[in-house]
Amino acid sequence: MEQLKSIVRRDLKPAFWSWNIKSDSLTFGASFADFFDCPGEELPSTFEELSSFLEESDRSKFVKVLESKYECEEAHQFNFETSHNADHEEKPFNLKWEGEVIEAEQGKPILIAGQVQKVSLFGNNLSQRQQASLFKKLMDHLPDSIFFKDKESRFIAINNACASKLGLKNPEEAIGKTDFDFFDDEHARQAREDEVEVMESEQPIVNKTEKEVSRDGEKSAWASTTKLPLYGKDGTVAGTFGITRDVTGQQQTELELHQAEATLSRLSEQVPGFFYVFHYKSDGNACFPYASKGINDIYELEPEDVKESIDPIIDRIHEDDLNRVVQSIQHTSTNLEPWNIDFRVVLPEKGLRWVRGKAKPEKQPDGTVIGYGYITDITEEKEQFKKTAQLQEQLQQVIDSAPNLIFVKDIDGHYLMANESAADFFNLTAEEMVGKTDVDIGLSVKKAQRYLSVEKEVIEKNEPMFIPEDKTILEDGSEVWHQTIKVPFLNTDSGKPAVLSIVTDITRRKENELNLKNSMDIIGEQNKRLQNFAHIVSHNLRNHAGNISMLLSLYDMEESQEEKEELLSHLSSASDRLNESIADLNEIIDQQYKTGDELKELNLQETISKIKEILTTDILANNVKFEEQVPAGLSLEYNPAYLESILLNLLSNAIKYRHPDRKPKISIKAWEESDKVFLEISDNGLGIDMKKFGHRLFGMYNTFHGNDNAKGIGLYITKNQIESMGGSIAVDSNPGEGTTFKIQLQ
Repeated sequence: MEQLKSIVRRDLKPAFWSWNIKSDSLTFGASFADFFDCPGEELPSTFEELSSFLEESDRSKFVKVLESKYECEEAHQFNFETSHNADHEEKPFNLKWEGEVIEAEQGKPILIAGQVQKVSLFGNNLSQRQQASLFKKLMDHLPDSIFFKDKESRFIAINNACASKLGLKNPEEAIGKTDFDFFDDEHARQAREDEVEVMESEQPIVNKTEKEVSRDGEKSAWASTTKLPLYGKDGTVAGTFGITRDVTGQQQTELELHQAEATLSRLSEQVPGFFYVFHYKSDGNACFPYASKGINDIYELEPEDVKESIDPIIDRIHEDDLNRVVQSIQHTSTNLEPWNIDFRVVLPEKGLRWVRGKAKPEKQPDGTVIGYGYITDITEEKEQFKKTAQLQEQLQQVIDSAPNLIFVKDIDGHYLMANESAADFFNLTAEEMVGKTDVDIGLSVKKAQRYLSVEKEVIEKNEPMFIPEDKTILEDGSEVWHQTIKVPFLNTDSGKPAVLSIVTDITRRKENELNLKNSMDIIGEQNKRLQNFAHIVSHNLRNHAGNISMLLSLYDMEESQEEKEELLSHLSSASDRLNESIADLNEIIDQQYKTGDELKELNLQETISKIKEILTTDILANNVKFEEQVPAGLSLEYNPAYLESILLNLLSNAIKYRHPDRKPKISIKAWEESDKVFLEISDNGLGIDMKKFGHRLFGMYNTFHGNDNAKGIGLYITKNQIESMGGSIAVDSNPGEGTTFKIQLQ
């Protein structure tokens, strides 16, 4: 039995084309000649010449589509497909035409242009029985709604997901009904208009986002819908079919798995046809010593007509099948292998018919071969296959239109089939994926083994398994998240179990979750900083305000002018200290909330030299020695004011808190690792008791050495600057030995 066609892939690059309607001049890119393997000078230059490149059935459709676009007042984009080489030995392909109006005159287009793409058709490794089983499985288990409607927009088939959405217990309950039975008039009317447009233009509506409101108005959901024309047996439009995906974020209901029986009926032992004894003689001639009367139904001959020779039968075999049939008879007679072949015959009354012949050859003592067999008419079977071919083609369109990654793997992890979404994700074609394993298509051995273990468990337990989330890191470093349903599936060709996987992209949902968590972390950190700052402001200003209030009270009570002047002096000092505190708080606010977006490319060695120049007087006065290990070319994008402030605070502190018994020495080391810049500044100064003061080191107004000039805000500002740029700071220190600041700048 032939296998399902119409998995589509793109070949060659698109060819650009334009049509000047006024001059009837056609222009094509060079790729168009490659599509037909012809010289460039043979390309059509007029619309009439283009017709020779089209199949008869596509010419009227081509003209109809184009005329409907360039005769209308408004310009529209358009696209459609034409088929080629369908009746030739060359591999068939389609051309996908896309275009739009480029120039118009008095409301009428005069120039149309666009591109045309070749798409090749090739088969997959699933038989017709597997296709039927796969269709049933997908209809049962796809989380998206699939529907088929007639020309009046009445449902003729839906899947379980669609039935659940419509509030039905059984999909059959929807047959004969329309959207008006389930949704409000506005949505149902728009859906009907869309379906009329699809049937009239024979062009799909892809991924249209629409709001679905229930008939009673109590339920609503947003959905993305794709609708395509549904063709009948005669090739004309018989309705529409499509797929609807819920995009409201609601949890999709997991469908119960039902193992579908997918068997084809056996050929009856009472099959109409004729039984025969075939005699293949040593001289190459052959005849039917015995033929039942059924030969009349198959060949419109009598048994006597073939007793001496098979020539009467040979004369009725279709000329395109004749050589194949003769060669098969010769091969069977020579190798004594069973004969089994389908071929066409042309009969005087019935015309073209399909027949199937079977025989078992046996060698005779005289060297000749006798075959015992029968031939039966399979025309109806062939016709039925043709009738289902278009449905199978439409099924494949549904599979490939789905945004989900859909694939089937056998028990050893080899791919039996994959839809376009799955193939595109791995940068392969569906044909290239067949027969490969997860390792072959680029997954790590660890991940491939995990998937294979899950799939074997699905087969062993014969029940579906849901994987809520799984992360994949792409070649560009970006992350993609998926959730997967794995379902038992029977490979009806081999009779062995397999697994059908339906994979849904949840990257956007996962990113939203991570962004929300990050936002909450940032808000929490900001709240802690704000609370800390509020405590500082409250404490400091309350002390200063209380002091001033007390001095004013004493002033009012004092009668001595000399004492009043002394109190005024104290009041002035208290006011100055209040101003200093307010200035310190303003500096913290300015540093903490100054934008970090003013970034520049800074050379770290040059910036360190600049800070050393600012500290020249202190360096010379205290005979400070420096040891530097900073690569000359080490640069980073940073806020210049922040970097200078960080270096100035740390280097000035190293000098300020030098040890009185030894010459100050400062070590500066910097390096780049994993796209991050690290800085380490060490001194041999007084050091800090980290056990005692470590938890307060970066707090505001915390000092540890009794220095009169110390305010206790430098390290507080430095830490905030580093962290606002995405970095971190840590300290190692021992009293009397020195201090080391370890900084990740970004």
